[in-house]
Amino acid sequence: MLKIVSLFFLVMMQLCLSVSHSAQKEEVSEGQRHKLPMQRFMVYVEKPGDYSLDILVKRKYPYGKDLNAEDTLSHEEEEKDIRDFIKKLSGVIVVYDLSAKKKILEYNLPISIENTNGFCCSQFYWGGEELWEGLTLSGGKVKSVGNYMIYSELYTADKRYDEYVLTFIAAHGFK
Repeated sequence: MLKIVSLFFLVMMQLCLSVSHSAQKEEVSEGQRHKLPMQRFMVYVEKPGDYSLDILVKRKYPYGKDLNAEDTLSHEEEEKDIRDFIKKLSGVIVVYDLSAKKKILEYNLPISIENTNGFCCSQFYWGGEELWEGLTLSGGKVKSVGNYMIYSELYTADKRYDEYVLTFIAAHGFK
């Protein structure tokens, strides 16, 4: 039964987001922007508190301890490119409380001077051969234990990157 309810809310959220984002999408011609692959996942929150959402983009250039000057420069340039790419994304990321059946967080992109609430530092993660770098959106208050769905609908004019991941984690660990 929970799966059916979850699927119903997933479909409803997707429809609502598509309608709300259509006005923003019309402002820019189709040739300039393209939709990034959709990210959708569920998390179980064990403890209420402050949570953050990371937008991570897969790096194209390798990173290592023994970089020569040229590789170091390429690494630094790509770090800046990824931050610029994320800052120029448009769209929405929503956190939906499945038990309360309501949207509890909404991150509207692009990040601008008027929309800097919760925008903070650079993050990077690696595992095996892959390196992901990105930015953290904080300011997410989760008030109850339960299942939450995270859904994104993002657009970009930059064709250099199209692979991204979202994470939703406790902002400062649990107390």
